[in-house]
Amino acid sequence: MAQITKKTDKHFPEDILFEVVSRLPPKSVGRFTTVSKSWYAFIRSPAFVATHLNRSIARNIVDDIDSSSYLLYVTPTRREHNTCTLLCDKSFDEVCDLELPMDFESKTCRPVGSCNGLVCLTDRDYAFCGRVIYIWNPLLRKFKCIIGTSCCCNRLYNKFTEVHIGFWYDGANSDYKLIRIMYFGKEDFSGYDKEQSHVEVYSLNKGSWRKIDDAKLPGICSTEQAIFVDGTLNWMAVYSAENDITYDFILSFDTRTELFRKIVLPDFQEYQYLQTRELPFLVVYKGWLAFFVAPDCGDEGSDVWSIWVMKKFGVVESWVKEYNEETQHKALWPIGFTKNNEILIDTSDEEIFAFNFETKQSRILKSYYGYRDCWVNYTKSLVFLEEKNELLENGSSLEGHRNKNLCASIKDENTNS
Repeated sequence: MAQITKKTDKHFPEDILFEVVSRLPPKSVGRFTTVSKSWYAFIRSPAFVATHLNRSIARNIVDDIDSSSYLLYVTPTRREHNTCTLLCDKSFDEVCDLELPMDFESKTCRPVGSCNGLVCLTDRDYAFCGRVIYIWNPLLRKFKCIIGTSCCCNRLYNKFTEVHIGFWYDGANSDYKLIRIMYFGKEDFSGYDKEQSHVEVYSLNKGSWRKIDDAKLPGICSTEQAIFVDGTLNWMAVYSAENDITYDFILSFDTRTELFRKIVLPDFQEYQYLQTRELPFLVVYKGWLAFFVAPDCGDEGSDVWSIWVMKKFGVVESWVKEYNEETQHKALWPIGFTKNNEILIDTSDEEIFAFNFETKQSRILKSYYGYRDCWVNYTKSLVFLEEKNELLENGSSLEGHRNKNLCASIKDENTNS
């Protein structure tokens, strides 16, 4: 534990300071870093950051008033300076607007996921998605640019390569990690070779990519965020057999064993109506893997929808239809759940409504243009304070990183402003 000045120690023992300060809101704690070098070292220590994060998460669970839990909406429109909006995940009130401090080739981006106050972002355009990845702490206004690959650079940066990303925290090793799944375009430009995939994992601690050998995967037919449940990342996927019969399933990656598995969907009644909307939408409901599905009604959405929940992860027999609802507003896709036992659903009118499972009432909230992958859950934290030479501060120049030779690793002297 970092030592605080002797003068301070005479009045407050360090262990008491640790207990008191680690219970303060993240923004308040951040102000103490400017008091002195000893305070800065004290607050940025890994032990303090971890303790503060755990207590913030616990407070979010039991305290609805003093909560650091939010929804983050990333604007999908193309513009010189991308922006996002922070909203309370209970009331859906807007807290503030934030300008993203990084650049994207297509001038538009999407969140890959969020974990412990860190938001993972990449380019929204399919030709650039997953080539350059950013991990950003909105509270601290610091981010890291991740480039490079464990495969041939020309294949990664080829616009015909299909890329899928997942982001999670490895608690056993106190490490933040990424998985990148790549499918390469066929030589005759007739599509993607789903039988030829390249899977690699990035470690923030090590600062490098590592290939996962013998990872033969079926195609992932979804550009949405991977859903993290019970130590696994999950994507909705599709497999086409030789007789042109298509099978839908969930592709699950165990982050502990680094093994893939297929999870079969239940034989749900709504499936026969899904003519245009090819796949259900994966969600996390009360810590369970679940999916949202509605009869296909074209672009207008449906006023009838249901939620299926897997009560025991990986056990197909544990799928249960938890809800079967009919609402006055037509649903396109789910955004997420709030602390009030409500589900947020997007409509064809670019409006979002909240449906309460207890009262069976729905209410229109606000209008937001975009897609389901514009949204991500976010919790304020001090994660990244313990990093030293790996950060890119707000306003840093990325010109040295955003070129055709992105395979070179980021040098320490280029990662500080």
